Amino acid sequence: MNVLFICRDNCALSLMAESILRTVGQGRFGTFSAGFVPGVVANAEVLEFLAGHHMPTAGLYPKGLARFCAAGAPRMDFIITLGDGASGEDFVDWPGTPFVAHWNVPDDEEGDAAEATHRDNFWTLMRRIKIFTSLPQGTLNRRLLQRRALELRPSYL
Repeated sequence: MNVLFICRDNCALSLMAESILRTVGQGRFGTFSAGFVPGVVANAEVLEFLAGHHMPTAGLYPKGLARFCAAGAPRMDFIITLGDGASGEDFVDWPGTPFVAHWNVPDDEEGDAAEATHRDNFWTLMRRIKIFTSLPQGTLNRRLLQRRALELRPSYL
């Protein structure tokens, strides 16, 4: 099963999710990330944070959505958007009609608050991804899977 995490610039939050799923999923998932407006380089603080938590960082760099819609791109089974900017996007015409979930994980802090934000986002994503990977992939129907994935969203949304 292929999973695509999407955020605004694919420089921090979606890269973090990609790294976490690679680790927690133990090779059971094709794991990808992209941004609507991809940045130029990955956030060095996020890469350092991930490495400090023994998460893979090789191959993490900003990528645009177009590469995943192109001919020959891997077929996505799940698209998970990670921020307010991505939650309003329409993926109806996406190749293969993947299941889409919106996990609102705020990632706007800079400066002194950035380290605390990275830590909070890491643990939020870790919890949600562990739950996601624990779902019995082959036995759930799409409607039940959609309901369970939506339950991973915070109740205040």
